[in-house]
Amino acid sequence: MPVYDYRCDGCGYTFEVMHGFDERPEVRCGKCGQTARKLFRPVPIIFKGSGWHVTDYGKGSTPSKSTREKTEIAGEKNGGKSDED
Repeated sequence: MPVYDYRCDGCGYTFEVMHGFDERPEVRCGKCGQTARKLFRPVPIIFKGSGWHVTDYGKGSTPSKSTREKTEIAGEKNGGKSDED
């Protein structure tokens, strides 16, 4: 079951409550007994492994040296005409 953070409307005390995702319990403060509201916090995200933009697409869009050499050699074999002409 997930753990949620709550803050008391009366005294400001922050505490955790464990309940199901689809449950909507009326949570009361353990110190003063007033009602408490659920706090929403961002979830930390950690990107691991390959397959991310920086590792796969961040190298630039220019062709590599070996690709340019192959294009030039192919152009010489075709009588100076390249595929782009």
